[in-house]
Amino acid sequence: MVLDIIVSRTLNGMDKNNKKFKKYTKEYAEIKGTDVSDVDLTFSGDMLDSLELVSHKSGEIVIGYKEPSEELAGKVEGNRRGTYGQSKPIPGKARDFLGISQSELDTIIDSYKEDEPAINDLSADELDALARQIAEEMFS
Repeated sequence: MVLDIIVSRTLNGMDKNNKKFKKYTKEYAEIKGTDVSDVDLTFSGDMLDSLELVSHKSGEIVIGYKEPSEELAGKVEGNRRGTYGQSKPIPGKARDFLGISQSELDTIIDSYKEDEPAINDLSADELDALARQIAEEMFS
């Protein structure tokens, strides 16, 4: 469910604090074939497609990239920190998409509380469908 929320929110142009991403440069928007304000971090799709559950234990999960290529690691760092190939972040250019806000966490917890008796009876496909539905409701 956390992955679905991160991906859905990112595709809707929002960072982990539910703030709009910084606009693309005019040059980058032209290369991507989009408007400067249509920021969804999907030029190749690699960053969001490769995002996965790295580890978990009671009360904690780690979302990220198990074995990122050097290219993917650069894309992720460039967006999260705003470095884009520079040694230091460029002020105001970060698009920190990894993580979830407290309100998103509260929504996840509340949805499981509401469905707790029945959730244990759901198949993996049904759980996945429920997670997608909640993510869609949060960002539609």
